[in-house]
Amino acid sequence: MASNMSDPLAGLIPPPTEVNNAHKVHSVAISCILLCVIASLTVFARLAVRISSERLGFDDYAIIPGTLLFIGWTVLAAYVNLNAGVGKPLWEITIAEYSLWYKGVVVSMWLYPIMSAAIRVSILCFYYRIFVTGNSKLKLPLQILLATQFLYVFVFSVTPAFVCKPYHFAWDPLKHVLYCDDWYYYRTQVGLYSVSMALDAILFALPIVPLWKLKMPTKKRIGLIVIFLLGASSCIAASYKLGIFVNQMKFYVPTNATWLQHMMSRFIPGQWDKYGLTFWIPCQVEPTVALIGTSLPALGNLWTQTSQQISERWSKLTTLSGSKTSKEQNSSGSHKKAWASAGKFGFRGLAGSEVELVQGTNSNSKPTSTVKA
Repeated sequence: MASNMSDPLAGLIPPPTEVNNAHKVHSVAISCILLCVIASLTVFARLAVRISSERLGFDDYAIIPGTLLFIGWTVLAAYVNLNAGVGKPLWEITIAEYSLWYKGVVVSMWLYPIMSAAIRVSILCFYYRIFVTGNSKLKLPLQILLATQFLYVFVFSVTPAFVCKPYHFAWDPLKHVLYCDDWYYYRTQVGLYSVSMALDAILFALPIVPLWKLKMPTKKRIGLIVIFLLGASSCIAASYKLGIFVNQMKFYVPTNATWLQHMMSRFIPGQWDKYGLTFWIPCQVEPTVALIGTSLPALGNLWTQTSQQISERWSKLTTLSGSKTSKEQNSSGSHKKAWASAGKFGFRGLAGSEVELVQGTNSNSKPTSTVKA
């Protein structure tokens, strides 16, 4: 008992020394990669449409760095989820894997605000291109929102610097609790996600009024508003991410009986048992929705043009088919009349490309056959 009092880790099961992925789940990494592929292809399609129509604008140039940062974020998410023990029982993760896990968290603190701001800038540039004409009332609000993105990046690039003192202990699983303040990290991340959600909500609501004032049929106006709202609907994903992040902090202190028998339960946050689903997936869905949504207006035009072309071609095909059917019916009627009026031994000639059999009325004449091409 005295030994346990002097060493609180005595009797606890030490972490494994060899990597064991027998119980690892890869679904989070696969999901992140698939979402990235879908979003990236959507953006590339948007750029292709704009280039082909010679309508490439500054909002299209602005989407490129946002997309590249999103791809970088996906590489980080996939690498950490595949190599840092995410998706395994916490007691099967090695010290080295936990260290890599912490490094992924550190990188995400700096990469997320830059990525989300870059995507938001592209949406604002698109609004600026569409709505700002002459002395538009939206010009100043959009300029303020653009400036806010740079302030947002600056503030939330500084706050992570104070999580640990000295900082290299941030990714040391055994010394992290001594030199790092996880509750400071929690508060700064809540602030980051809250501001992100507020900015996304502004982008969500901003185009409604000017779009509603457009002089067009109500049905088309509503459809256009829906497309624009989808472009800014990442605020819904941001709200979910914030909610689940706050809720998961309730499980910071481990309660799992099996996990409490292991030494690392005294160093690792308890909510990490679901970290892939509660952190990486929500953080992947938000930029995915934003990139796809902001590309929909350009792809909407492509869809309209393609639908019209398909409709026109289908109309031509049905017209030709109807004309052909009518001709066949007329030909069939003529054939029947010819058959009825033909002589005892003769056949009247058929229309082109059909076999024409002609037999003379003279019984001594030889039958002949002719093929018309």
